[in-house]
Amino acid sequence: MSKLLHCCLILMTLITPGLMADELKLPPLFADHMVLQRDLPLKVWGQAKAGQQLEVELAQSKTNVTADAKGQWLATLKPQAAGGPYQLTISSKEQKISFTDVWLGDVWLASGQSNMEWKLGAQTENWQQEVQDSQLPKIRFYTLPKTLSALSNQPVPEASWIKASPETVADFSAIGWFFAKQNHLQKGVAVGIIDATWGGTAAEAWTPAQALLAVPGYEKDAADMQAQPEVWQQRIEENKQKDQQKWQLIGSNAGVEQLKLAEPATADSQWQQVSLPNATPLSDIVWLRKTVKLAKAPTQASLFFGDINQIGRIFINGKQVAEESWADSTTEIKLPAGLLKAGDNLIALRVINSWDNKVSVGRAGQLWLKADTTQLNLEGDWRYNNTAEPKLPDVKFLNWKPGVLFNAMIKPLMPYAVKGVIWYQGESNGDKPQYYHKLFSTLIQSWRQHWQQPLPFLYVQLASYMQPKAQPAESSWAALREAQTQTLALPQTAMAVITDLGDIEDVHPRRKKPVAERLWLAARAVVYGEDLLYSGPVFKSMQAEGAQLRLSFDQAGTGLSVQGDELKGFAVAGADGKYQNAQARLDGREVLVWSDKVKQPVSVRFGWADYTYANLYNSAGLPAVPFRAGEKGATGGVK
Repeated sequence: MSKLLHCCLILMTLITPGLMADELKLPPLFADHMVLQRDLPLKVWGQAKAGQQLEVELAQSKTNVTADAKGQWLATLKPQAAGGPYQLTISSKEQKISFTDVWLGDVWLASGQSNMEWKLGAQTENWQQEVQDSQLPKIRFYTLPKTLSALSNQPVPEASWIKASPETVADFSAIGWFFAKQNHLQKGVAVGIIDATWGGTAAEAWTPAQALLAVPGYEKDAADMQAQPEVWQQRIEENKQKDQQKWQLIGSNAGVEQLKLAEPATADSQWQQVSLPNATPLSDIVWLRKTVKLAKAPTQASLFFGDINQIGRIFINGKQVAEESWADSTTEIKLPAGLLKAGDNLIALRVINSWDNKVSVGRAGQLWLKADTTQLNLEGDWRYNNTAEPKLPDVKFLNWKPGVLFNAMIKPLMPYAVKGVIWYQGESNGDKPQYYHKLFSTLIQSWRQHWQQPLPFLYVQLASYMQPKAQPAESSWAALREAQTQTLALPQTAMAVITDLGDIEDVHPRRKKPVAERLWLAARAVVYGEDLLYSGPVFKSMQAEGAQLRLSFDQAGTGLSVQGDELKGFAVAGADGKYQNAQARLDGREVLVWSDKVKQPVSVRFGWADYTYANLYNSAGLPAVPFRAGEKGATGGVK
C-alpha cells in the first residue's frame, strides 16, 4: 500500500465533516502556544481545496502533501528534539497559515472523571501558594469543553492553549498541573496537558462502543449504540436542551428577587415541614426556612450545616451570607456584625442537587448557630417548599453511554502525538467492580489501537472513602481497586496507590499534589526509563507458619516500614472464610500476620475496605498495594 493511500485511509476516520470546505483549515488543537511532542513523528492534518498541494514546515522539518478528493490531508513531520519557540506553517499557492510560539516538548493527555478534572483553585491543599509559584509559561493546557456524541466522526472540541501563570493556573486540572510542573522542571522541556475530563462519568463512555461488544456487562448497551447511533444522537440533543434548561433554573434568581422567599415578611405557614438533617432526600429546587429567637443581638456569630448536598445559598434576614457549589466543602459561616438582632431572625436556604436531584442538608450534631458564647441547635423542624420555583427537567446520564465520550473527546484528538496518558477514574464504576478489569483493559487497548501509538498509561487507584467499618466486610471499592491492580498486566502501565490520601466524608480528596507526584514517579520509570522505585510494596507470596502467615513483598526497596505505632489494615480467615482483624509486625523484609480468633489462617486481606487505615510502606515512602491472597478468586499482587 502506498504511503499516500495509507494516509487517505486514515483520514477517512480522522477528519470530520466539520472541516469539509475549500478553505485551508486545521483543527483547533493546532494554534498559537501549542506544544508538540518531541522525538516522535508529528501528524498535522486538516482541510483544503481538493487536489491542493501544501507545504508543512516546523523548525528543521518540512514536508509536502496533497489534499485528497474530499479536501482532506494529513502530513507527517520527522521527529525533532525539544526546543522553541517555533512557527508551524502550512501554505499553498493561494493561502498561508502560521502558528507562533510553538514548542517541542512533552504532551500528556489527562483524562477521567472529577478527581482528574478537579481544578487547582477548588480548595486543593495549599493552592494559593501554588498559584503564586506558577509563572511557568512553557507549561500549557488545552482544556476540552464537555461534549458527547453517539456519532463517531466528530471535530476537535474548540479550546485554546493557555500558558501557565498566576492568572490562569487556578482553572487548570490540579493533578495535571502538579504533574506537568514536575515534568517541566525535571526534564527542562515545555509541557502540554490536553485535559479531556468529565466529572461523574463511567469508563464505558470513554471506550469505543465497538470494542465493548465483547466486554461482559456492556454488550447489550454497546450493540444498541452501534445499531442506532442517529437515534441516540437525537436523544442526546434533546437531553442537552433539558440540561441547559436545568442549569438556567439552577442559576435563576427569581426565588430571591420576584418571590422573595428569603425575606422574613414572606409567609411560610402553608409550607410543609421537614426535620433536618433529613434522612429522606427532597427533590427539585428546595427552599428551607427556620426562625430563631435571640434574647439580644450578638457581637459575633457563625452558622454551620455540616453538609449541604450540593449547591446551596444561605440567607439571614433576607441577606445572602454564603454560597456553596458542588466543589466546595461545607465550612463554618462567619456572619457579618449587626446582621442578627434581638427577637426573631430568619435563616433561609435555597438548595439544589444538580447530580441526582436528591437534596439533603445537615449532619447530626453539626447543625447550629453560634451567637457569642451560646450555640443553638438548628436540628429538627424546618419549613420547606419545593414547588415555588419550577420543577427541574428530567435529565438523563447519557454521558455514561458506551462510546459517547470517546467519540467526542478522545477520538478527535487522534493522531496528535502524545507522550502518554494520566488517568484518574473508577468511582462511577464502583457498583460493578466485577466488570472493571476487562472494561478498563479494553479502554487502554482500544485507545492504543486507534492512536497507533504504544501510549503509556499511568493511572490512579481509588482513594479511601466512606465511613470505616470496625470489622472486616465486603467492599465494592476494594474489589474495584483489585481490578485496577490486575490491569497492570498490560505493558507500559503503572498505578499510583493513594489509599493513604483519601477523605472519609468526601470522594474528592483535596491533596492532589502527592497524587501527581506518584504518577510522575511512575512516568520517570515506565516512560523515561529511569531506574527508581516507583511502586509501593507488592504482595509476592504467603507461607503458613502455625497460627501465623508470613508474607513477602516485591518493590520493598531497602526495606519495609510502618507509618505509625503498629501495622494496620490486615485481616485473616480460616477455612470457614470468616475474616477477623489481624495483628501484624515486620520481620526483616517480611510481614507476620495473625489473629487470636483464627487458629489456622489460610487467607489474608490487606487494605480491603472502602476506607482503610493500611499503613505498610517501602523505603521510598510509597504505600503498599491492597491485595487478598489464599482465597478463591484472589489474584495477589501484580509484579
